[in-house]
Order: sequence, then C-alpha cells, then structure tokens
Amino acid sequence: MEQLSIYDFEKLYGKEHVLIAEAFGLNERPITSPLLYKKMIEVLLYHHASRYGQNAYLEALRTYNKDVHERFKNSIYALIFTVQQTIGVMTAITKGIPFCLEGFCIKDEYTGLFKDTEFGKTFRYECDLEKVFTEAISDFEWISSLDSQRFEIRNQVKLKNGGIDILVSNENRAIVFELKKGAAKRKDLFQVLDYSNSPELKNKKVECVLVAKKFGDDVLTLAKDLSVSCISYDMGYNHSDPYFLLLVSKENRIKKNEIFNSYLDDRYKWGDVFEGYVVLYEFIHPKFDGSLKDFYLKKVDELNAEISLINKLIQRSKQSLSV
Repeated sequence: MEQLSIYDFEKLYGKEHVLIAEAFGLNERPITSPLLYKKMIEVLLYHHASRYGQNAYLEALRTYNKDVHERFKNSIYALIFTVQQTIGVMTAITKGIPFCLEGFCIKDEYTGLFKDTEFGKTFRYECDLEKVFTEAISDFEWISSLDSQRFEIRNQVKLKNGGIDILVSNENRAIVFELKKGAAKRKDLFQVLDYSNSPELKNKKVECVLVAKKFGDDVLTLAKDLSVSCISYDMGYNHSDPYFLLLVSKENRIKKNEIFNSYLDDRYKWGDVFEGYVVLYEFIHPKFDGSLKDFYLKKVDELNAEISLINKLIQRSKQSLSV
C-alpha cells in the first residue's frame, strides 16, 4: 500500500519538524493520499522559509518533489484518470484539482522574489517592493511633523492625477512616494511630480520621493530641477537566514523636502551603514511572512474541499461503470 509514515517523515525531513506532521495526524495513522502529503509539505515549506531561509526551503522542496511521485505513483495516476474522465482538464484547473503529474509537485515560490539585471538584483515584482518599502517606513506614523501632526500611510491612493504608490500625509503635509523596481527614467520624475500636483493635495505642502534600483546622471540632474528626492535600494541576505535586508542610499538632497530629509538623516545617524547604504528594514520573504497557524488552516480547508470533490468524482465514476 502506498503510504507515508511518521518514521518516513522523520527520515526525509528531520525529527525536529515532527510537530507539523502531527498537526496533520501523521502520528496517528500513515498518510495514504498524495493530496494530504502535498498540503503537509506546503506548510513545512512555509515554516522553513520563515524560520531558516532559502537553503532549508529548497532542500525540503526537492525532497518532496522526488519522493511524492515515487511513493504515490499508482494513487496519482488513479486520481489523474478520475479527474480527466469526470470533470475534464479545464474544470480541474478552475477548481484547483491536480490533473497531471506536475500538479502534485510544489513550485518554488521562494527564489523568484528577485531577478538578476545589469544593475544587480532587483525585485521581480513592484508589488513586493511596495509591500516591503511600506513596512520599512511604517514608523512614519509615529513621527510628528514640524506642526506636530501625526502622519498616515496609505497605499495605491487614487487621486485625480493618478494612483500614488505610497502616500504619507497629515492635514497640512504630504510625501508622495513613487517606486520603480528597476532603473529610474526621466519620465518617472514627471510622474511623481504630476501626482504631487493632484487637486486633492493642493492645500498641503508636498514632498516628492522616487525610489528605484539605479539613477543615471541625467535623471539626477532633472530631479534637482523638479525637486524630487531620489533614493536607490539594494538587498542583503544569506541563503541560510530567513531575513532579508532592505538597504537604501541617498542619491541627492533636495533642501525643500525637509520632512523626508529629517527622516532619512535619522536612519543614517542611528542605523547600520554599509558603503553609503543604510539598513532601512529587515524583512521575511513577502510570501511567507504571515502566521504559520493561519497558513495551516488555509491548507486544511483546501484539502477538505479537494478531498470532498475527489470523493464525489469517484462516486460518479463508480455509478457510470455500474450502468
């Protein structure tokens, strides 16, 4: 019989992670379903990514993807046949049910956070840069402006002149942040300036900030004329550590942007500085920074839904064969 026991789990993934296996009842009975096996390892991978980093994550990922096909070969083929013969491939896709061998593998969601470019590693998606950068400047909420008013931080703020990536504002002041995961372009400066001139901000003293991986001399020259503060970003990390470092560097200094200048100056004064870059934030991979318990409950719900549907399909197949 195709199965995975608690002893198999310990041998493959380590005794120190047995609590995760026990949460799926593996200490009470062996796993006989590749669907259950997959959900359990997805939780294990989430744990590895948030506690140990890339090396541990990839090691467990490779172990599972090799083992699941060898251990549950017949069960997988039977499930694939049942799905294809009852609801078909397209319906299986919409319902999230595996319909081929690859469907029982787990994709690497860890190493895709960054990509290599001519400027070095950049965020692959701007939404991840925005999420991390927003968390990095969350202490803006606790900073009083020169008029002693607290700031509020909002994302993707829709104004008449467009959608602002991050808006830090109070009743009298606002800081407009535009984020670019790659190299900054001249048009990006005009974009952030246009946002700052939105009618909704007309009664505020507005500062403009452009965040990007790299700034050319032509961009910095124009930024000075347009009074846009420019900061570049970089990342620091170790494959055996779950924490990444978001580092930023001042590319210029715009005198009128007094609130932003004061904020960044404090970071340089009190933070760790490496070759002109200050550590702005220490963060966990954005895809794995939530509660492990919540992720576990999500996977249990997914599993129950999949098993329920599979059981219905099996019953439907039996009925068809008996006719």
